[in-house]
Amino acid sequence: MAARVLVVDDERQIRELLADFLATEGYEVILASNGEEAMELVKQEDAQVILLDLKMPGINGIEVCKRLRANEKTGLIPVIMMTALSDCKTEAVEARVDDFVDKPFDLAELLVRVESILRVGYLADPAERLAAYMEELESNLLKR
Repeated sequence: MAARVLVVDDERQIRELLADFLATEGYEVILASNGEEAMELVKQEDAQVILLDLKMPGINGIEVCKRLRANEKTGLIPVIMMTALSDCKTEAVEARVDDFVDKPFDLAELLVRVESILRVGYLADPAERLAAYMEELESNLLKR
């Protein structure tokens, strides 16, 4: 069964690019155009990882992540923040984002990050999860 990826971005072109790319890599993709839609979809769909845009109208990516983490059912879903802004990363880390991908992003690198986070996303302890993710990511990036 293919892993399900929720892609949340207010830019249609980015959603479509990621949906096409991830589908060709064997993932099932769910799309949301804003934070409100993402919060509704996460209740209905079983996403194993979320690619989340930082800056969106309405509920931004940081607030979405905070709400996900505060909910027992969604608290462990891995979140990879997509952003072109480096000045908000501290706030995103405080919201317990698992990783970042800078826009414009390299699709091959994004794929490695998704694959890596899927392998360790089940770990509940944040420190253990981070350590396992860093090892997995390093190993996968070296294979590239």
